[in-house]
Amino acid sequence: MFCATNLQTGVLWRFSKPYAGDYLVGRISRPTLRLAQAVAASSAFPPVLSPMILKLPEGSFTNWNSDPGSLADSQRAQLRSRIVLTDGGVYDNHGIEPIVKRYATLFVSDGGAPFAHAADIGIDWISQLRRVLDVTDNQVRALRRRDLIDRFIAGNQAADEAQLVKREAHGRMGAYWGIDTDPGKLPAPDALPCNPEMTHKLAQVGTRLSDLGEQTSKQLVNWGYAVCDRSIRTNYRNAPKADLAWPYQEAPLG
Repeated sequence: MFCATNLQTGVLWRFSKPYAGDYLVGRISRPTLRLAQAVAASSAFPPVLSPMILKLPEGSFTNWNSDPGSLADSQRAQLRSRIVLTDGGVYDNHGIEPIVKRYATLFVSDGGAPFAHAADIGIDWISQLRRVLDVTDNQVRALRRRDLIDRFIAGNQAADEAQLVKREAHGRMGAYWGIDTDPGKLPAPDALPCNPEMTHKLAQVGTRLSDLGEQTSKQLVNWGYAVCDRSIRTNYRNAPKADLAWPYQEAPLG
């Protein structure tokens, strides 16, 4: 599933084989959209790569469910004629909205850039606007993480995983890890050694469409592997035993 944000309705737009759409505009069953369109919409970072505009034939949509929702038929028809999409991270940067209420076990890997604490903040209009958007995004991400962790805590207290798939059940099993996670807070036995100073430096690597260099790229892969292992074995009670080795032996982190 690929996620985008519908700029017209302000909610999450989903692309998948069974359907595409959002709950306000409606759904397209068995869409024939190209995979490249889904990828382009989900990564249409604003403002440079955004928006991704879809124009679909009349009659492509049906209502999301039996309840047509709060939109008038005329308004919904107008929205369906031209879909304006941007990066899915605008609505949900963790990409968990489509699954958090559906599945009992969730593994969430967050490679998003950490929020930067800085004393020297520009006070011109453009700098202020960028900072305000960053603060807003960081707050939304923090709230989603807090909800997710609360669900994991509740899930680990459940006696039976089957309890977690009941309607309206809050708890979930699984684990979350981020690129800036402190490895020292995940004390999995026999974990691969990770120098916190080195992993902190890797978390600060900029998100850009350019070659990071072979060594940095290999270290990022190793860090993703190591923090995933640590978090799953620390937080997920059904974690299997692991036979650990660095994906790139020549780029250790400790």
